[in-house]
Amino acid sequence: MTAIIETTPAGVTLLKCHNPVTKEPLRVLECHSLDEVDRLLEKLRRAAAKYNFSPISERVRLVRRFRRALARNLDRIIDSICAETGKQRAEALMEVFGAFEIMRGSERLAPSTLRREYRSSGTIAHKTVYVDYRPHGVATVISPWNYPLLLVAAPAVEALLAGNMVAAKPSEHTCLTALLIKEIFDQATGRPGLLEMFIGLSEVGQRLVSSPLTDVVCFTGSTKIGREVARTCANLLKPVILELGGKDPMIVLEDANLKRAAKSAVWGGFYNAGQTCVSVERVYVLAPVYDQFLRLLREEACKLTAGGEADDAIGAVTLESQYDKIMDHMKDAESKGAQVEIFGTPDGRHLPPVLMTEVDHSMAVMTDETFGPELAVMKVESEDEAIEKANDNAYGLSAYIFTRNERRGRRVARRLMCGAVALNDVIVQYVVGSLPIGGFRASGIGKFHGREGLLSFSLQQSVVGSRIKLPMELWWYDLGPKTHRLMRAFVKWWYS
Repeated sequence: MTAIIETTPAGVTLLKCHNPVTKEPLRVLECHSLDEVDRLLEKLRRAAAKYNFSPISERVRLVRRFRRALARNLDRIIDSICAETGKQRAEALMEVFGAFEIMRGSERLAPSTLRREYRSSGTIAHKTVYVDYRPHGVATVISPWNYPLLLVAAPAVEALLAGNMVAAKPSEHTCLTALLIKEIFDQATGRPGLLEMFIGLSEVGQRLVSSPLTDVVCFTGSTKIGREVARTCANLLKPVILELGGKDPMIVLEDANLKRAAKSAVWGGFYNAGQTCVSVERVYVLAPVYDQFLRLLREEACKLTAGGEADDAIGAVTLESQYDKIMDHMKDAESKGAQVEIFGTPDGRHLPPVLMTEVDHSMAVMTDETFGPELAVMKVESEDEAIEKANDNAYGLSAYIFTRNERRGRRVARRLMCGAVALNDVIVQYVVGSLPIGGFRASGIGKFHGREGLLSFSLQQSVVGSRIKLPMELWWYDLGPKTHRLMRAFVKWWYS
């Protein structure tokens, strides 16, 4: 969706929502004022006292009803995603699949992850100890425009399962899908006060992050804005989960199944018009198979078309600013000696597959996140060089390795500085509900999804009790020198 921002004479900020491809008007929304943000947060805070301590089984049932209601509204959701982003229906369906799979995985993991966990008390055997997992209170979820269902619903569900209320702030470019999520949630659960959508520009997000009425922040978006969020949270000592940018590499070793590698690179690089944080952006191919891989890659790219027709594979670049950045990366690479091939004719926001060769790390396309349907392919002489080049980047989100030798692939994976690695596949790690997602370095801090995601939205409280009621403990005062000598002898004997 392209949002045109206007302010009424009364000072109300309006979002005039348009389809980014057809420019068709979709809806006009009023942004929340900062006073309205504060009032809604106070409402969430009051309701938190009850929901925060609800049984886990009740939370799971609530989320399950929500997911099933989303599934019943599948076509409405796909229509909304396509209208706001310019995606093809097949691309939107894959987003919905990923969201549902992650939600269902979180439902299944929540009871075992969040229940009371008894632990060993060690040498102090007369004590009983356990860990309780408690909600933070009110969780803020701030999401970008590229996956308006998945990046709102999945973290919101994890926060809800952990017992938190959710204050969600979608991108101003994709508010309509977020409001549809809210509508379906309220109807399915009968609990409209658990999840609130905050509509507005950056100042609304800033208020949610800085407010004393929110207790934990989950932000998905650019590294630049992520740093600002982190600074605000650091000053408040507020926990934060950051899933930020990526420049994900793919390594093709000389023993790889080249046909599968080429198909994977094309899908991983061009799916959703490359507007995926874990998309393939740069490919390092060992010299002995470089020419053959490049030939197969071109064959696969030639099969794809970008457009809005039913048989087109690639949808639109959602934002004009993003389209401009893609063009800038192409021009920069070409000016520095890269060979740029475009497999089709650009039409408005529809950009066909772009392949770049003769690239190096002086070019932005090899170092900065592009977020578009471009693949940059570089020849390397050895496995070590491929690993060195893959790690030569500020980001560390995901990476992909292609080899017929699984053991070799795992060995290479251990040397890559990134939060997730897929062997002989791409992007799939993101939709495995049991796996934590989160990057190294400039790609973020913290995790969501999987057990780790549920725990990120939880506080851990350690509790110590007593199996045997003693009048006093051996380490208290007034036990005398004899007890001290016995304690000293025990420590020396036991720990040596």
